[in-house]
Amino acid sequence: MLEQRIRDERQTWRPRPTLPGRDYRDEAVWEEEKERIWHATWVCVGRAEEIAAPGDYRTYDVAGESVIVTRNAEGELRAFFNVCSHRGTRLVDEGAGSVRKVFRCPYHAWTFDLNGRLVGTPNVEQDELFDRANYPLHPVHVATYAGFLFVCLAPEEPMPLVDFLDSGAESLTAYDRFGMADLRIGHRIVYEVKANWKIVVENYNECLHCPTIHPELVQVVPLFRFGEVWDEEIPDDGLQMVEGATSFNPTGRSTLPRLPGIRDEDVNRYYGMYQFPNLAVDMHPDAVQYYILVPRGPAHTTVISDYLFLPETIAERDVSKEPFVDFWDLISRQDWEVCERAQLGVSSRAYAAGVYPRKDRFLFWFNEQYRAWMGREPIG
Repeated sequence: MLEQRIRDERQTWRPRPTLPGRDYRDEAVWEEEKERIWHATWVCVGRAEEIAAPGDYRTYDVAGESVIVTRNAEGELRAFFNVCSHRGTRLVDEGAGSVRKVFRCPYHAWTFDLNGRLVGTPNVEQDELFDRANYPLHPVHVATYAGFLFVCLAPEEPMPLVDFLDSGAESLTAYDRFGMADLRIGHRIVYEVKANWKIVVENYNECLHCPTIHPELVQVVPLFRFGEVWDEEIPDDGLQMVEGATSFNPTGRSTLPRLPGIRDEDVNRYYGMYQFPNLAVDMHPDAVQYYILVPRGPAHTTVISDYLFLPETIAERDVSKEPFVDFWDLISRQDWEVCERAQLGVSSRAYAAGVYPRKDRFLFWFNEQYRAWMGREPIG
């Protein structure tokens, strides 16, 4: 398997080519990506806690498609395209809200219950032989794992979410001990990055740039100083922080309670993982940070950065002031600046493709996964 070859230090590595420049800048490629990836498979959009009670709803942008996620009267998650089945009107405004029992179209007042069934059609007469059952809201597949909310816009039944999560080189399912389903969002920062979503993913998955771009980070995770993102001796792609550190900040001192389910050896470690196509999760002994990528076009990605804490910690203090938050914000801004510089470079007609040395091997794996979803031949 490619994953095993990439991880095996005994294997001889030959330089591999990057994706071609047009994949980062071409509008036609972006349109194809929407069809083959963003509108065809599981995409992380947020956290289940954002839709807490029956009637609560939130809209999410999935590569240009607006999706409503809500809970029905039984508390079950339901998701729909944000489109009235009458004449296509946008059903609800972007953002979040709550309804008692139904969604009402603002144009002609057709109403739909929380399961998407059409239940009200003003000015449609009974003798028209109109069957409301034939005109529900257009459904979207929805599922959760570890508190994360995933949707799939494909019309056919997708593979089970857990199978999808386990289909890559890394999986969210390997980190159940961090109890992320029980954590809550304590702080959110939203960044607008003028770069292709794949550049953001590739930047996350390598650390050749770390000594140059993140001088503060390499003091906390020493292996990053050598351009590596894996410690082959530690399970689950963990990395040792500097000796004695128990939190992800420049001092290494934690001001937060330890997450209850982690192992003793996790207290001095950092774990980071990427879940195709748009979720990156960073797990620490006392909190979790993650990125959700929301692509807007070939050269624009909204990055949602959320910070998860124990509910009791959020109740007792202003977690936005935690050193852990400030440190990740610094790292993020450093990354986005260099990602935008990379976008400028790959947008040049001079850039046909680049090259991956061994320490970029995880980027090559991501590119192979991307090629597969795009219906292209792997390089191998």
